[in-house]
Amino acid sequence: MSKSHCSLSYHQTPPDQLEDFSLLIKAGYYGHNPPFTVLTLTEVAFGNLITAYNGKRADFVNGGEAQKGDYLLAKSALISGLDFLADQVDLVANGDKDMITLSGFTPTKDSTAEPVKPGQPIVTIKRGIAGELISSCNKVEHAKHYICIMTAGAPIPAPFVISADGIITLFEKSNPDPSPDLLGGWMSITDKREKHFTGLTAGTTYYFYYIAINATGAGPISEPVSIVAY
Repeated sequence: MSKSHCSLSYHQTPPDQLEDFSLLIKAGYYGHNPPFTVLTLTEVAFGNLITAYNGKRADFVNGGEAQKGDYLLAKSALISGLDFLADQVDLVANGDKDMITLSGFTPTKDSTAEPVKPGQPIVTIKRGIAGELISSCNKVEHAKHYICIMTAGAPIPAPFVISADGIITLFEKSNPDPSPDLLGGWMSITDKREKHFTGLTAGTTYYFYYIAINATGAGPISEPVSIVAY
């Protein structure tokens, strides 16, 4: 039986409830020092992540698709902050469910619980050196490996199918070239969330998708995120 740790179920928290959950963690973690004494991410900095998320979500709700990119970046930053605090709580609690609850997080059940598939990743992209793009995603609960699919020139053509056991079908055999604008595609499968793609063509738009997997199966594919290579 494994020790309890902070559940990452907040990764699937509805957008309109994520702010309230984050405020609960802010009060639980920073309001109990000790035992939670690692403040590399300060209370002010974490509060700023909450404020930025709330503002960008409102902009997205009111402004539509044009505001989606900034909203997803703010959400990813807030989730990353929560992941950092969850890791710190796990180090201090060492499996103590009461201490995890004190922080505001929910303790997980032991390893005898029914295994579940991972949740949906949230993707972020940044540019590296010329011709390099670096992708990443949030830490997904129950994930053992992360699949990143990158396409050039166009998104993955429909129909795109990923089965419950992780078999990916990009297109049917009867339709081998559904998108003549699709210049190429790459796939990375490792236990690392960050992936580096080099030798890319300047001025080309690249599309990124993530899927988290474990021995039970594959979770849902992420929303696509695109960026132009320089």
